[in-house]
Amino acid sequence: MKRIHIFLSLVILLAIALRIFYLGKIPNGFYSDEAAYGYNAYSILKTAKDEYGNFLPLSFKSFGDYKAPLYIYFLVPFVWLLGLTEFSVRLSSAILGIGSILLIYYLAKKLFQNNKIALLSAVFSSILPFGLQFNRMAHENNLVVFLILLGLVFFIKSLKRINYIFLSITAFILSIYTYHDARIFTPLFIMALIIIYKRQLFLFKKKLLWGLLLSILLLLPFMSLLSTDAFWSRPKFTIISSDPGIDLRINEERGEDIQTHFFQPPLFHNKAMSYTLTFLDNYFKHFSFNFLFVNGDPVKIYQTVGNGVLFLITFPFFLYGIYYLFRYNTNHKWLILSWLVLAPVSSALTRFVPSASRILSIQPVIAILVSLGLYGGIKQVYNLRVKKLYIAVIVLLFSINIAYYLHYYYFNTPLSYAKEWHFGMKEVIAEVEKRQENFTQVWFSRNAWGYIYPLFYLKYPPDKYQTQARLTGLNQFGFGWVNAFDKYIFADVGYISQIYPNILYVGTPDDFAKIKKPIYTVFYPDGKAAFYLADINSF
Repeated sequence: MKRIHIFLSLVILLAIALRIFYLGKIPNGFYSDEAAYGYNAYSILKTAKDEYGNFLPLSFKSFGDYKAPLYIYFLVPFVWLLGLTEFSVRLSSAILGIGSILLIYYLAKKLFQNNKIALLSAVFSSILPFGLQFNRMAHENNLVVFLILLGLVFFIKSLKRINYIFLSITAFILSIYTYHDARIFTPLFIMALIIIYKRQLFLFKKKLLWGLLLSILLLLPFMSLLSTDAFWSRPKFTIISSDPGIDLRINEERGEDIQTHFFQPPLFHNKAMSYTLTFLDNYFKHFSFNFLFVNGDPVKIYQTVGNGVLFLITFPFFLYGIYYLFRYNTNHKWLILSWLVLAPVSSALTRFVPSASRILSIQPVIAILVSLGLYGGIKQVYNLRVKKLYIAVIVLLFSINIAYYLHYYYFNTPLSYAKEWHFGMKEVIAEVEKRQENFTQVWFSRNAWGYIYPLFYLKYPPDKYQTQARLTGLNQFGFGWVNAFDKYIFADVGYISQIYPNILYVGTPDDFAKIKKPIYTVFYPDGKAAFYLADINSF
């Protein structure tokens, strides 16, 4: 075995350890989206229908957010082999992350014809918080990254052997069926690749026409969604234009112009101008130092306390990598740059930024640029002793940064963000299951995160639930609510005008201001009460 393959094997073993260790317990909650992916995969496995009884759907209604289908179908064999558990649902993401590392190695090797840059790219992809954060949770963008990388690998191979273009097209199109934001990024990236490599591609016009036909055929199911809520529901509630604050600001500024006698208030205060400025502001927030290197995503389940999405030590190497890209002898620099520039576009069109989840497809190119910067920096040191010292210092600094991140990930974040991860619901449902035969109804407060947890942890028969599934109208963020199924009710405890003897109540301490002695208490890791189970004797 060649030495480079030995090193690559060690990198993969490291990646496996970082992704599999304590996977079912850390993150120490199980977020509702993860439970929804898992239960819908379970429903497909058992009935070939989603939770609402739709046969092999192209979009999963779920909470009203209409999840893209491919990731849920990808989960089915994991649920079949390992059962419906947190570990089986998350394992799919971990395996996709490990597979992506191998693809990054192969892609970087093809782009730069350099084993060291390729190996470094695999190393950084395996250890950077950006990838680790998502590879250890069930999230569909892990599959998007894998498919984008697979499409790129086949695309680069197609420049010499054109038949690989059909595999490339298939991988790219499948990404569109995996996550909403890929519906913007993937077409833009494909157009960029066509422009960058038009000379090589147009030598095979006949093959490209067949490729176009393949693209149309693969997109036909997707195009059938264009006139449905399944396509427009998420954009409707997340796009910039859905923010009522923009219209209020426009009207306020026009009023100020009228007061100051400006002759044409709409000239500068209009939707086109406001949306454009908001998009640009959103776009550049994804490259902010605070987001990348200090605090990360404002959504806490996508964040580790005290850390950005990248290690602080990678900052100078990332910048130098962009510079060194233009000095390095490669024909693929514009591919790297277009990837970097286009990745945040879809996220910048939304209200909630910066978003690590929506730009996860940028993670491989950042790993490659950091690797290129590190490699280029070492190449600039010619004295052997100085070079060894330089490498030793870099290894030490990276080791400190990695240890810092892992400490916060495993020891601090589970305490600080337990509520955001919906910690305690597994224990809640286990205790409900022990007692529910003694009650005619189980009343869950809305603060107990909803219907998906009884479905998931009780492994509620999908065929039985499908006849009861009813989703309410969507709120301002595009999510609905299930009020009840079977004996389970999901509503604010505050709506209860009287405590009944035949009902088991589940809620947070805030829901039970007058409680005296709960039947059972679920505690957060820091020792604070998370949920109470109560009956008529508890008050």
